[in-house]
Amino acid sequence: MKFTIEAEMKERWVPHFLSMLKYMEQLGSLGGSRLVSFYADGDGDFRPKFSFGIDFERVPPSKEEDGDRIYDAG
Repeated sequence: MKFTIEAEMKERWVPHFLSMLKYMEQLGSLGGSRLVSFYADGDGDFRPKFSFGIDFERVPPSKEEDGDRIYDAG
């Protein structure tokens, strides 16, 4: 399935966010499994806005601890 995500965030966060996505892509190409994290600094200036080109139903996290969440399709 192909879909589009539109993102708006402060310019200083963009290279970090996109680097995370590229690493996820690299892991998929290699068949590697790793936990990939992005620190969403809501107390700072990380205030992203996202819009999606599709409708979807939100799913609960596979694991949640101290506000940290892991989403795993399994």
